[in-house]
Amino acid sequence: MSPYRQADWDAARAHPSTVEEPYLMTTGVVVADQGVSRPLAAPHSHPDAMLAWCYRGTVWVYLQDAVWRLAPGQGIWVPAGTPHTSRHEPGSTGCYTYLPDAALVAPVATITRVLVARAVQEMLLHLGADDMDDGLRVRIQAVILEMLQQPSLQASDGWGEVPLPADERLRPLVQAVLADPGDPRTARELFDAHGLHERTVLRVLQRDVGMTFARWRAGVRMTQAARMLVDGTPVGLVAHRTGYGTTSAFSAAFKQRFGMTPREHVARVRANPAHHLYWR
Repeated sequence: MSPYRQADWDAARAHPSTVEEPYLMTTGVVVADQGVSRPLAAPHSHPDAMLAWCYRGTVWVYLQDAVWRLAPGQGIWVPAGTPHTSRHEPGSTGCYTYLPDAALVAPVATITRVLVARAVQEMLLHLGADDMDDGLRVRIQAVILEMLQQPSLQASDGWGEVPLPADERLRPLVQAVLADPGDPRTARELFDAHGLHERTVLRVLQRDVGMTFARWRAGVRMTQAARMLVDGTPVGLVAHRTGYGTTSAFSAAFKQRFGMTPREHVARVRANPAHHLYWR
């Protein structure tokens, strides 16, 4: 959960478009220095659809009701006018490509996962760093748009999203779990520590995210685990940091969640052309 409350989301500032004719898109690049986790900006929105994608490290995109973890090569489409904000872990590079709906084959209507191919990443960054003839720039942008909207680039299920309850009463509890998914305390102990009644927590979670606390907490743990594994953290250490007593228990939970073992997950991600050579 972001540090912003409902009133902050309601007051989200609408930024003006950054895309000028005859161009079809523009990309902003945010780099977090080593040792510094770039702070969240205030919630805001754009009049254009946005493709948020990660070039290096880990980028977190916060929406009012969910937070998305983006690893290199992963992105999400965000519809125009959708309030959002983001955070970049130390050493990370996050990119934000803005595209008017008129430039797209179909307007972006929902939050959608997408894999941003390596070639597309490099072309987007090249456009931002090099001067060129307007006609050439527009032609390159048109090719990028066509590549971005290829069905094969849609990401598989099971990565990235952590749904968040909207009820402010659960805010301290949610932030505590996100900050330390491996906290060994039981659900009841966590509820008591934050002055919450068990029935209240379960009712709110079922209403807002459609799941029990145990299932939601397990999802947070698996999301964090997937990132640490591909970052090179040993499986045993990942198990410990995400609250599992043994490596075998963690591996079994991971396979149940993603349909593959931790090692198979790492091998699959690193073999994907969208990710190749970007785990640095």
